[in-house]
Order: sequence, then structure tokens, then C-alpha cells
Amino acid sequence: MDHAAFFVAVLQLCRILASVEGRFADSTIKLSEKMKLECIYPKKAVIIQTSWMKQNGSHKENIAVLHPTYGIHIEDKYRGRIYFENTSREDQSLSFNKSTLEDVGLYFCSIVTYPDGVSEKVIEVIHPDAFEISERQNNLMFAKPGGSVTFTCPYDIGGLVQQVKWERIKAGGTDTIVLCNSVGEQRFGSAFIKRALVDCSGQASSTIVIQNVTVSDFAKYRCVATGRNKTFEMSFTVVATWDHKWFIIYIAGGTSAAVLLLVFLLIFCITTAYRKKKKRKRITKALFNALYCTQDEPGNNYAEHNYHTTWDTEGGKEESSLRPAQEIYVNCITLRNDN
Repeated sequence: MDHAAFFVAVLQLCRILASVEGRFADSTIKLSEKMKLECIYPKKAVIIQTSWMKQNGSHKENIAVLHPTYGIHIEDKYRGRIYFENTSREDQSLSFNKSTLEDVGLYFCSIVTYPDGVSEKVIEVIHPDAFEISERQNNLMFAKPGGSVTFTCPYDIGGLVQQVKWERIKAGGTDTIVLCNSVGEQRFGSAFIKRALVDCSGQASSTIVIQNVTVSDFAKYRCVATGRNKTFEMSFTVVATWDHKWFIIYIAGGTSAAVLLLVFLLIFCITTAYRKKKKRKRITKALFNALYCTQDEPGNNYAEHNYHTTWDTEGGKEESSLRPAQEIYVNCITLRNDN
């Protein structure tokens, strides 16, 4: 085993041991230079203050405080490296733009509300080499918005199961659904406290049900069962399905749109062809007139003009007027280049 593989194995072992000993995280994020620690409060209670802290040894160090009246305070250690992209009522997420290896660790988003009290989310930032998603045993599941989806994870690790963990996988991280230990305790992730049902009582399988499926639930999931000497992992992918009524409407709408598009293209082609034909006819007629516009009269034959003179008897003045006796003909000369 090379040094890199050994390092990854040690990191994964430390993570498993820490989790077994009781350290729990609602979400896990892979360390990157620009990363976002998501903390969204979905309820309608009034947010009084939000605090971000990081575990540093045996104590927590302050990172930043958000107050709706007094604004945002960021500790000197983190200034220039963190920011709050969206400080709306619900979104209290913390973003990094210059993270380093020192930023690996456990973070706490604590939201003080009225009248619901304090809500806390724990986020673990891990080393990129310790973040690994297996592609084995990927099972396809179907669900519809507002409905529910059931997962069953059968495992055989040849001994006592120490813990079973269910996770929702997202880009660059995971969200914990539930963590079950060997004594039957269950800890739900903050996003699934009131939406997930779980049965971890068996030593051979685990089953969960996610209710009120939303768009964010159409994702990949995994079940990880950990024993003393063996770990089992199983993956699932949830995709959207529709009722027959909505499927028929969808197909009908798509067909109608396709027909309208074809009609539009047909009209456009006919109109374009007609305009080209009309333009070609107009150009041909103009060329014909230019080539055959010479008349039968001799060249340079300008018409004679009759001048009529009248006498104004009252004013005693003579008036003269020029009145053409016939039309004037002009020869059209075609210029030709004999080069």
C-alpha cells in the first residue's frame, strides 16, 4: 500500500471511529477553495440572531454573527476569507472564498428564533481524499413530488452491527438522514427530522421512508452499515415519476408544440420561396427593360417645339409661352466594357 492510500484509509477510519463515539454531523462537505456551508431555516419564526462557530479542541471559537438590526460581524481571523452571499430571512449560509487545510473540522450554525427557540445545524468539513462515493449496487427508485419513497438496505457483515447511516448525496458533500447505533438510538439530520421514518432494529437490514418528497430529494442516496471488521455500502438513485393524467397532458402538450413548430416552419419556407420568386421576377423585368428600351426613332432625334405668341390687349404686353408640339424621345445607350 502506498503512502497516499494509507493516508486515505487512516482518514476514513478516524471518521468512522469518531462517528461511532458519538460525533454527529447533519451534513458533510468536501474541502475546496471555494465552498458553501448551507444553513437554511425553513420555519416562519422570527430570527433574532445567527452565530457561526468552529470546534477548536475542547472549545468552540466564534467565526461570525448575523443580526437583523446590527448587521454582520466577522472575526479578524476570518475576514477576507468568508462572506454571506444571501442574508435573507431563511438563508444564513456561510461561504468561503480562500479556504485552507486549517478549515477542516466541525462547524456549528446556531439560529436563535422567536418563539421556536434555538435551532442548530452541525456541518463537518473533511479532507478531499477522505470523501469517496461508491458506484457499486446503485438501485433506481421512483417517486413523485409530495409523495414518499421507501429504501431497504440488506447487509451481512458477519457480526454485530455497530451503526447504520443513511445519507443523501449532493455535489461535494452529503446530508445525513439518520444514524442508528447498536443500542437502538436514532439521530436524524436537521433536514429530515420530521420527514423520515426508520427501522434499524434488525441485524440484517435497515429500512427508511422519506415523506413529502421535494425537488431536492431527486438525488443519490447511500446506506453504510459498519461492523467491527467489515463495512457494507449500498447506493440508490431517486428519479421523478408522474401520474398517468399528468403524463398524458405532458405528451399532448409536447405533440401540440411539435405540430405548431412544423406549421410555423412550413409557413416560413413558403413565404421565403414566394418572396425570392417575386424578387427574381422583378429583377428579370428590370433587366429586360434596360436591354430593350431603345425606341424606333432615329438617334438624337429631339422633337421640334412650336412657340406661340399672344397679345394682351388690356395691358398692351406681349406674352409668349413655350408649348411642346410633340413628345420628346431619348435613346437608352447601353455601356459595354470590351476588356
